[in-house]
Amino acid sequence: MKIAILSDIHDNVWNLKKALDMPELQNTDALLFCGDLCAPFIIHLLGNGYPNPIHMVLGNNDGDVAAIIQNIKQHPHIQLYGEYFRGDFNGKTVAMNHYPDKARELASLGIYDIVCYGHNHTLKKEKIGPTLMLNPGPIMGFHGGRFEDVPATFMVADTDKMQTEVFAV
Repeated sequence: MKIAILSDIHDNVWNLKKALDMPELQNTDALLFCGDLCAPFIIHLLGNGYPNPIHMVLGNNDGDVAAIIQNIKQHPHIQLYGEYFRGDFNGKTVAMNHYPDKARELASLGIYDIVCYGHNHTLKKEKIGPTLMLNPGPIMGFHGGRFEDVPATFMVADTDKMQTEVFAV
């Protein structure tokens, strides 16, 4: 099973549209979003641009949760889980949260095959014991802490092979 992993859109509709147009993203079975849509209308771009199940957690910049929830009602293939997501994809357990420190705590439990996160706008893949910990980097294409452009990226994880690939937008 192939899972697209995205994070930190921060209203960059242009990069999001580019990512959604890429066959590498479209040819996946599900999409995980690690938080920071920002504006609630981004839900419509995701929902109209990706037909398979979308699983989402909230980030620190998703302030209008009521409007996000209202918009999700128009896209039945999108599920919002609050701060944490836990799921199973073809026998692989996956957890997701927006924050690196919380994701590291989840990974250190040793009960998940994959843990995904975002927040720090830093593309990263590492192993914590048996767990693959993944930050797909920001779709936004900017690192706010360093005030510099960074590549706009997303990941695709193959749960059968436990391999990942990074794609630049």
